[in-house]
Amino acid sequence: MAVLVHDPIQEAILQLAEQVQASYEKGAPCGMILAPCAAVNQKVLEKMQSYMSGFEPEIPLHCFYLEQSSLLGIVLSGQKLINAHYASLVLKEFLEQQDLLEGQMIVASFPESGELTEQSLSQLLHMSLQGKGESRDIHLFMNHGLQQGMTSILIADPDEVSREFVKLRLEINGYKVEEAKDGSEALEKFEKTMPNLVITELNLPILDGYQLIDKIKRDYAGEGQVIVLTDKQLPKSMDRAFELGASDYVTKPFSISELEWRIKKLISRVG
Repeated sequence: MAVLVHDPIQEAILQLAEQVQASYEKGAPCGMILAPCAAVNQKVLEKMQSYMSGFEPEIPLHCFYLEQSSLLGIVLSGQKLINAHYASLVLKEFLEQQDLLEGQMIVASFPESGELTEQSLSQLLHMSLQGKGESRDIHLFMNHGLQQGMTSILIADPDEVSREFVKLRLEINGYKVEEAKDGSEALEKFEKTMPNLVITELNLPILDGYQLIDKIKRDYAGEGQVIVLTDKQLPKSMDRAFELGASDYVTKPFSISELEWRIKKLISRVG
C-alpha cells in the first residue's frame, strides 16, 4: 500500500511555482519578493497592493500569501532587479507600519538572479524561511553567484541609504554582501564570516573605522582587505587609515563605477 508523505516545503514550492506561472511572461524579466509575515488576509493584500501602486502605478503586481509557510509573496511581471528592489523598499515600509514583517525580505528577478527553475524557486523559498526571526533587512537572491569561491564583502556604514546602495550594486555583480551599522556589529560579523573584503566608513558608532581596521589587521593578519569609504577628506585621516592597514581610500561623494573598479583591482591583486 502506498504511503503519502506530507511535505510542507514541497507543497510551498509548488504553490510558489503556480503563483509565478500566473504572472510570468516567457522572455521577459520577472521580479519577485518574499517576506516572512504574520497572518495576512485578503483585505490586507488589497490594502498593500493599493499602497504600493501609489508609488509605482504602472508596475503590475501579483500579491499572494502562502499560509503554511507564513510567507508573503509579490510577483512583478516584466520588472528587473533594480525595480524589484525599489518595490521591496516600499513593501517593507508598509509591512513595518502594519507590524507584519517577521524577518528578512528576499528580492529576486529572473533571469538576472539566475535561470527560473524549480530548483531556483526552492532555493529562494528556503532562503526566505531561514530568514525568519532575523533582522528585517533586504537581501538580493543571486542564484548564479552561489558557486564556491565567490567574493564576500562586508560593508560597515551607519548611513542606511549609502549602505543599501552599495550593497545592491555589488550583489547585482555577483558578490556576497553582509552589512553592519556600527563598528561593533562589523567586527562581530567579520569574525563570524571572514569576508574577503571590508568596506568601511571611518565615522562609525561604538567602534570607529580606525579601531575596526586596527583590530582586523592585528588579530586577523592576512585575512580580509579593507577599503575605506568615507566623508573624511583630510590628508591626516587618509594617512592614519593607511598606517593601520587599509588597502584603499575612497571619499564621498563617490562614483559607484570607480568603487567597483577598485574592488576588482584589489581582489585580483590579492588573488
